[in-house]
Amino acid sequence: MKLLLTTIKSDNKRTDLELKYLFSVVTDSPVDVQLKSYERTDLYADIFEDIATGQYNMVYFHANDENEAKLRHVAEMVKKAVPSIAVLFGGMQVSFETRRFMKECPFVDYVIRGEGESVLFNFLKSLLDYEFDFENIAGLAYRENDQIVVNPYDAPVDVESLPFPYERFEAGKGTVYYETIRGTSDRTVYSQHLPDARVRALSLGRVCTELRYFLAKEVSRVVFLDRFFNFNSERAYRIFEYIINNDNGVTSFEFNVNGDELDEETIRLLSEARSGQIIFNIDIASTNAEVLAAIGRGENIYRLMYNTTKLLQAGNIVTEIHVKAGLPLETEAMFARSFNKAFGMAEGMPVHIDGLYISKGTDLRADSNAYGYVFAYDSPYEVIATSHMTAEEMLRIRGIARTVESYVGDGGFKKSIPRVLNDTGIKPYDLFSRLSSFITKKGLGSKTRKKEHLARILFAFAGGLYDDLADPVKLDILKDVIYADLETMISEDAIKKFDKKGWDID
Repeated sequence: MKLLLTTIKSDNKRTDLELKYLFSVVTDSPVDVQLKSYERTDLYADIFEDIATGQYNMVYFHANDENEAKLRHVAEMVKKAVPSIAVLFGGMQVSFETRRFMKECPFVDYVIRGEGESVLFNFLKSLLDYEFDFENIAGLAYRENDQIVVNPYDAPVDVESLPFPYERFEAGKGTVYYETIRGTSDRTVYSQHLPDARVRALSLGRVCTELRYFLAKEVSRVVFLDRFFNFNSERAYRIFEYIINNDNGVTSFEFNVNGDELDEETIRLLSEARSGQIIFNIDIASTNAEVLAAIGRGENIYRLMYNTTKLLQAGNIVTEIHVKAGLPLETEAMFARSFNKAFGMAEGMPVHIDGLYISKGTDLRADSNAYGYVFAYDSPYEVIATSHMTAEEMLRIRGIARTVESYVGDGGFKKSIPRVLNDTGIKPYDLFSRLSSFITKKGLGSKTRKKEHLARILFAFAGGLYDDLADPVKLDILKDVIYADLETMISEDAIKKFDKKGWDID
């Protein structure tokens, strides 16, 4: 029996690691198991041909919100070309509304729902033992007598029983994805999680052993997919301590953390880390108490802001701040206030405006009508409008989000933007709104991919703002500040080319 585990690459960080786990738990079975991840640029016809000619008995497609439609297309072609192939789908994207998915996709024979390791293992065991007792395999959906049978979810996986996925797949020098917990302590209404979302964590000893492997391999970055990593403050402290005490001078570690749970002792410890060694993503979402209550966030926003500010004062932890657009009850004016507070707190660190998605398996999807949500029917189910925010306002925020990402999403222009804000007295949201409109009206959207062009655009835009100041010296100073920022972002050769062309954006 020959089984292919496959997916099409996407921005979803979990998919690659989830496939590695699935491979690790079934590769020692009497099945010839192969794993292939196709590039997002690969043509459907090429992927189809590669699979259809591979002489597989079964093909498992791992779907997420970005690649589900592509995988459906390929799977349908494969099934039509080789009807004897058993087509399986899995992943969180098809773990919810599974019956509807199988009705829409008659070429799909089986769905692995929820955490798939034990489900796939038990399914293969049933086939190899010629038992075919599918009704007793929790987490499996299948077809029987022209009917779709959807079994209840399997019990949560014992994470300690799972193998270390990088035993089978050697970590390279680039970025690796890693998880130390299953389940989630994030119970926001837009968070996608299984009915039993209890947090199960790897032991501290195992985590340190596996981190030692990444350090020895000198990978550039380890991205922890845990949400939230610091659900247990003492455990998080010990892991931070291990990372800091065993620094190899190369590897950085990225975490999703709950800023509300960062205590003084942990912040003091983090101040000892090598600059850039630790990266935090802090999801503020909103600073409005009414909105936070609606989304199920119990944070004390003042404590969160205080903790984040203390963290930023240390200066050595890269802290990326996230706010979310389109939340329940939030107007554009309320969102603007949240953004302004978050930007003021960030002090030159990256700031991101994240879109809201009404994903399958979220409480918000079930209650979407109560908040007047209009959202895309197909994944990624992006919000178009709400009862508190029109489509025009949401589109404006989308444009502002792109501008924010271009100028401060990677920590660039960290002195230029604050300089403009200080000189003009404009609020951050208003500044980026005006800058976004300037880019659109001037038709400069195609020029925002290069830092050199962004510098020229910012200077040209600022020229109009500074006319009201009647102080040409300030504009000259800003020009020097923008240039100094640019020097930190591009090469010496690129700077020479910039100097030769000058500040003209045409």
